Amino acid sequence: MTVYENIAFGLQIKKVSKADVKRRAEELIELVGLKELDKRYPHQLSGGQRQRVAFARALAPNPSVLLLDEPFAAIDAKVRKELRNWLKDMIHKLGVTSIFVTHDQEEAIDVADEIIVTNLGVVEQKGTPVEIYKNPLTPFVAHFIGESSVIENAGIFKGFKDLYEDKKSIIRPEFIEIGRMEEFSNPSAADKGIIRNINFHGSSWEITVDINGCQLSGYRSLEKAPLKEGEEVGVLIHRLYLFDDQETKIIENKLKIDPMPVYI
Repeated sequence: MTVYENIAFGLQIKKVSKADVKRRAEELIELVGLKELDKRYPHQLSGGQRQRVAFARALAPNPSVLLLDEPFAAIDAKVRKELRNWLKDMIHKLGVTSIFVTHDQEEAIDVADEIIVTNLGVVEQKGTPVEIYKNPLTPFVAHFIGESSVIENAGIFKGFKDLYEDKKSIIRPEFIEIGRMEEFSNPSAADKGIIRNINFHGSSWEITVDINGCQLSGYRSLEKAPLKEGEEVGVLIHRLYLFDDQETKIIENKLKIDPMPVYI
């Protein structure tokens, strides 16, 4: 079927009058930005355009709830990001309650007003994207949302010496500052480490550093002086998530908060 026929299909099944079908289909074609493509067939459309047709077809009968089950799974990364922004704007404009199922954490954070994280059929946490990301309530959520390194004994790091040895920790890249010691305002709070790997990420460098056998990953701005593999650097861990089987809590670097006194 053509773009127009696809969008009109649900209305025709519901026995809506031809005049109302035409009005609603044309309205949605305009809304999703496919006005010049209404006579084209699916094979003549891009992946992103086909998803817009599917979205318009689902909206045509005026549903009270819209279910989107991994709608962008088969679309390349750049188009997926553009469609995410477009879809969020469209849903807000229309005011349709929408349930968006995805395994892509970044996609969930980008699109949702509220996230429900499930694990083996059990709801682990519900909240806004900011709440879920910044205050994970369970170890699963802390590890699942965002990038992270799991550390068996974070008590080896400066500022975290009195942590329980029987609890694990999660450290995210954004919790870490990597650089030469002279770059830190409080170098006494930073550990020394060796750079093991450097990857270019477009807007930043992703750096993997080894601290006493523990490997952590962090980001470094392209605006700062470049570092080299094998170089000894300072690693300031601002905070981490400490967890056991029951709970997760944020622990701040104590040396950063309460720097060691300087005696003159």
